[in-house]
Amino acid sequence: MDLNKIIAFLETTFEVSKIQDFPNAFNGLQFANNGVVHKIVGAVDANRISIEKAIDAQAQLLIVHHGLLWNGAQPIVGPLYELYKKAMDANLAIYSLHLPLDIHPQWGHNVTIANHLNLTIENKFAYYKDQACGLICSDKQENSDLEERLQSLFPNSLHALKLSPIKPKRIGIVSGSGGLEILTDALKYSVNTLITGEIRYSAVSFVQLHSLNVFACGHYATECFGIHNILSLLQKKFQVPCSFIDTFCEL
Repeated sequence: MDLNKIIAFLETTFEVSKIQDFPNAFNGLQFANNGVVHKIVGAVDANRISIEKAIDAQAQLLIVHHGLLWNGAQPIVGPLYELYKKAMDANLAIYSLHLPLDIHPQWGHNVTIANHLNLTIENKFAYYKDQACGLICSDKQENSDLEERLQSLFPNSLHALKLSPIKPKRIGIVSGSGGLEILTDALKYSVNTLITGEIRYSAVSFVQLHSLNVFACGHYATECFGIHNILSLLQKKFQVPCSFIDTFCEL
């Protein structure tokens, strides 16, 4: 398969050019190959483990949520040089989608989490540069416990900080990191329960003060969904073998 055709499909489907992302996200093709793809793999992060596993799988394209360039400009020497050389010698291209994959209305992390939990999407919140990074939902299942469903969806990573006995009425979903600015914005929209990947310890006092219920489900765990969706899309569209590389390492 022509790499450029795969890239064009991803750029159009996820409207990459329209989305303003964090400075070092660099959505799109971050590492080129010779332009030919026989096999695709996906992972949450572009790192040593995912790149080595992609090479072992004899893939020519690695699609990730967190790309290679988060640490900004730096010398390509030592272990970093060796890693890049491995990718080049193996003809491995690397493509990254950050916010476009968090917020996509059909294939993104947040909407997939909402669908798995059988929640009704009602609004958006958690804006970054005029783009909503979070969803506000209500619970369709009146007689089903939300925490039990979360435990089933995130069996290895769920941490619950429950401070309000009130049944979750307005539920916010933000994959990845739910920082203090997101918690503050949640209050503006009367969200009393937040589902996210992680919150910083410095935000715990804020959560306690405002009696928010927070379900920290794991940064990594909440950002696998969109990668799985992309792989399914590409396999169906281009008839190219696709598989997911698990590099689970929650800290």
